[in-house]
Amino acid sequence: MEEIRQPQEKYPVFTLILIFFTMLPVTMIVPVFKDLIKDRLGGDNLMVSFFMSSAMLGSFLFSPVAGFLSDKFRNRKTFISIFAILDGLCFFLLSRISSLNLLQGVRFIEGVCHVFVIGLLLSLISDRENDPSSKRFFKKGLLLGVSGSLLSLGVGIGSPLGVFGRKDPLLPFYIAGTLMLLIGFLSIFFLKDHPFHFQAPVTLRNWYRAFKKNVFILLPYAYTFIDRFSVGFLVTTFNLHLREDLHLKPGEVGLSLSLVLIPMSLLSYPFALVSKKTGTLPLMMLGSVLYGLCIGFAGFAEEKIWLWFWLLLAGLGAGVMFVPSMIFCSSIAPEGYNASVMAGFTGFGSIGFMLGPIVAGLIEPGFIERFGKSNGFSLLSLLIGSMEIGIVILSIPFYNTFKGKKNE
Repeated sequence: MEEIRQPQEKYPVFTLILIFFTMLPVTMIVPVFKDLIKDRLGGDNLMVSFFMSSAMLGSFLFSPVAGFLSDKFRNRKTFISIFAILDGLCFFLLSRISSLNLLQGVRFIEGVCHVFVIGLLLSLISDRENDPSSKRFFKKGLLLGVSGSLLSLGVGIGSPLGVFGRKDPLLPFYIAGTLMLLIGFLSIFFLKDHPFHFQAPVTLRNWYRAFKKNVFILLPYAYTFIDRFSVGFLVTTFNLHLREDLHLKPGEVGLSLSLVLIPMSLLSYPFALVSKKTGTLPLMMLGSVLYGLCIGFAGFAEEKIWLWFWLLLAGLGAGVMFVPSMIFCSSIAPEGYNASVMAGFTGFGSIGFMLGPIVAGLIEPGFIERFGKSNGFSLLSLLIGSMEIGIVILSIPFYNTFKGKKNE
């Protein structure tokens, strides 16, 4: 008698598509920060930095709130739909506001709305991953891996779309707003909740217990903090350098940033596989050195060809170390504390992303005053890149201890 095969579970394609498109607005508006804040509203470089950091602050503070509320009401779809629509409205508001202080406040709210959408979309994926009845996906990391790749790819592809701001710098905001409204309305009709499957709650107490069991979790935390710090610098201070000093157009700025972000996304999975043979720490160290050197050299580039050359190499370096750093963090987490340790990893990265724009914006004037406009920025870029190399140097004493940590 022929064996009856069970139909294979399908990927949650619609949810994955929404994850990709939800991330496009994040970097789509970056190339026109200068036009909105400096040219239109009369702000300075520091206000541009705050514009990025205020959204990150909103996301950081309200990420646990989004998870708590959706768990409490056992509903992700409704929250995703409502906050996607609110996020879209925020983008339209950002294009109409004439007060810098009000602009920063709405940007904070936009960050809150966005983390509800992307955070709960990822929670939907996690629900599938933690469903014991799912033979195809249960605890295999397949869906989370695909989600992570689409998330970072959306960030990378979003930046070149800043070309829409070439004639009208407000157009990227209109497109971002329309996109989020569409996501909200489509979610109402087509998005489906999956049965909830809870993990152990992530608490500060649990994280501290994990820290006491293995203080070396601070090593991957330091890596992700500096990595995200440098990305914050890239999308604000470096972005302004491209617009004002090198006179690049919004589309060219978007292309420049995508040379870092897209390779990082595309190389994530291949180097996750490579780490099975090499271990994770060697890849983290190698990628960080390459990334740091190239970010430093990119600050000295005055011609587009050399700028893009260094940024592309920086993207390759980011791709080498991005996923291995997450795998390394997970591999050294004490048993039973993986969720708390990884939440800390994400949190340190978010803090780095918040502080990067602000710190760079605060110290750049001093560099320019002392070394001149061109040399001041170049040395600032070199300093940011040197932070990557510095953490690698600090890692050397631990190399023999952790070099064998692999993606099992």
